[in-house]
Amino acid sequence: MAAEETGLLGYITGLRFIRIEAFDTDAAVTATELLRFGHSWAAVHAIHAARPSAAHPAGRFLLTLAPKAYAGTGVQAVHPGQ
Repeated sequence: MAAEETGLLGYITGLRFIRIEAFDTDAAVTATELLRFGHSWAAVHAIHAARPSAAHPAGRFLLTLAPKAYAGTGVQAVHPGQ
């Protein structure tokens, strides 16, 4: 854990397999669009991170217990038990 960070954020940033993604302009546009369609705030972040981007042209897999909730969002939602 980083000495300058405390609490949950300090713990999360100390995990080597967790990467914090920036909430930039593209994320804000995605959030606005998805919130209007009734997606939760948590789903908005997951969808934005999993959609294809310049850094990840093929997109990233979204590991979820409810893959049907992400149908039609442009992400590859995968249930860990499948």
